Amino acid sequence: MNATSRFRAVLATALFLSTFTLTPAQIRPQPATYREGSWVIEWTPKSRSCIVRFYNDQQQLIYEETINRRLNITRWQTKRNLDVALDQAMYVWNATHKMLTDRQWVAVQFDRK
Repeated sequence: MNATSRFRAVLATALFLSTFTLTPAQIRPQPATYREGSWVIEWTPKSRSCIVRFYNDQQQLIYEETINRRLNITRWQTKRNLDVALDQAMYVWNATHKMLTDRQWVAVQFDRK
């Protein structure tokens, strides 16, 4: 084997190996974290207020609050604030097993600045 063919063999091997090391691996999507309970927002088209309801995993209503504003549920900040209020409602529900209304947990989350 002369130097040129040896160089080509090394170059071909390096090129072949670089396709495996330089190609990014597919990233698996992270599974969604499990959150206990769920929230639902209800509003009428002509009203500026909405009703936020929280449910546990057995679909029992655990908390309900009426707030005097519309919520944009496509925003991640809105979802985060509702999840924080849901955590509060689930904590109280797990401690007392009583359905509470209008404790202003949702309104407080959106009135913070």
